[in-house]
Amino acid sequence: MALVVYLTRVGGYLLGLRVRHVGRLRPVLEILPGCAFMAILAPAVRQGSLLDLVALACVVGIMWKTDNVAVASAVGLAALLFGEEIQGLIT
Repeated sequence: MALVVYLTRVGGYLLGLRVRHVGRLRPVLEILPGCAFMAILAPAVRQGSLLDLVALACVVGIMWKTDNVAVASAVGLAALLFGEEIQGLIT
């Protein structure tokens, strides 16, 4: 799996060098990383619990406001970790 991810990233970079001058493809190429992320995320969320959905909402909200992947990921992870702790105290 790591090799596939690496090859797609390198392939995308090399393809980007070749088609940089094509103006109509630029919006499509900018959207592709988000589409790949959603293809991984959507099945996991579909099978997730309420806590997973709350963490996802936190990540989407932070990404929308800050456009910072690192901060959004950290907030989502914190929501999962602290949510499990709170759930453990309640039950």
